[in-house]
Amino acid sequence: MGVKEEINQYESQDPGLGTAYQKSVKRILNEDGSYNIKRIGTIRLLKDFYKYLVELNAWKFGFFLVGSFLIANLFFAGIYCWIGTEHLHGINPNQNAFIAAYYFSAQTFTTVGYGAIAPVGNLTSFIAAMEAFVGLIAFAIATGLIYGRFSRPSTKIAFSHNVIITPHKDKMALMFKIVNQRNSVLLNTKVHVLLSLVNENPDTHVVNRKYFNIPLEVDFVRYFPLTWTLVHVINDDSPLYDMSLSEVREKLAELLIIIEAFDETYSQTVVRKHSYAEHQWATGVKFKKNFSADDTGIIVLNINEISDLEVLS
Repeated sequence: MGVKEEINQYESQDPGLGTAYQKSVKRILNEDGSYNIKRIGTIRLLKDFYKYLVELNAWKFGFFLVGSFLIANLFFAGIYCWIGTEHLHGINPNQNAFIAAYYFSAQTFTTVGYGAIAPVGNLTSFIAAMEAFVGLIAFAIATGLIYGRFSRPSTKIAFSHNVIITPHKDKMALMFKIVNQRNSVLLNTKVHVLLSLVNENPDTHVVNRKYFNIPLEVDFVRYFPLTWTLVHVINDDSPLYDMSLSEVREKLAELLIIIEAFDETYSQTVVRKHSYAEHQWATGVKFKKNFSADDTGIIVLNINEISDLEVLS
């Protein structure tokens, strides 16, 4: 069986990322695992606002909560001023009327009610009652969002910055490293690797993308407390066989990685996606070892050194 036929046996069907394009495209996955795809016609933000808020990064989410609270109280304070602050009993005459109405709104919204200021008249009392109701609903929603964010399983698996092609056991091999940044131990960790290579038809200029399953020396471990170097031996069967680094980059090679593991903290399976492409391919180097035993026999792991490389001698 020839080399070409051997390679074809590792060729994979379209995993759902497309195979034919009218022009060259960028990498499919970004380094953080997000899809590099612009979607048109999806559900609008207002219809999927919960998902947006749950996935929003921490500082933006905090800004949203604080901003919503301030805006809501500005709205109700404006209503109280429009009705007339004379209907708010207990306002200090030396205090700005709008500021006093704002503080009264904040107390009503949070149902604190210090009692220094009280609504007078049916209309003002009705507005205060409605604000208290809105406040209860708002805090219930905020609590649900915060719970959803904290209870959502996530991984903190770090990847080496580069994927390298380096000598290994008298052959060449593709390697990258991963490590769990949390103190918890991931169990039953499985790694799936897919290689994407691009070829352009010189006649039609259609760009065809092919996918290959990349077998690893070890793709499953029961325990994952240390750094794990994933190795794919580049033998005659490999789609990377006899390809130089420049050829790899010319074919817009992209390594698509999915990691599945059981997280003992969440007691459920977690998934992490990652991609290597473009400048992240390297050769002529090897990974430095980033763990060792100290004088007491304890293994010391330096997570910050996961991407450290050294030039081959």
